Amino acid sequence: MDAPIPPSTDGPHVPVSFSLGLYRCVRDPALYMRLLMRFLTTRLTMPQDIHRLWSQGEQEEARRVVHSAISSLGTIGALPLADVARALHVAMSSDPAGVPAQLDAFTREHALAVAAIRQYVERQG
Repeated sequence: MDAPIPPSTDGPHVPVSFSLGLYRCVRDPALYMRLLMRFLTTRLTMPQDIHRLWSQGEQEEARRVVHSAISSLGTIGALPLADVARALHVAMSSDPAGVPAQLDAFTREHALAVAAIRQYVERQG
């Protein structure tokens, strides 16, 4: 039987719960670091990419990008960003007028997650 997920000791609003992310990577630090590095290399410009796609009328592709990011964000422990991504995806599907506000929230949360991940990677370095 697996041990329960360890409680977060990171604080009230934590962009990334590294303890949860490591747990979700079967407590394999090398695997977790690879996923974090992949995030930094493939998802760094995600807010700008989504905005560009949406504003150029490529709504379906923008939705696909957001949808595919949700689970990977949860895996690395970026739960607030995953939650905002879900809200953005819902807006894209059912409330297009709400997309700009949701995209702004996504962009802000993404910046917090990127900063936290960079700091974590540097400390693990």
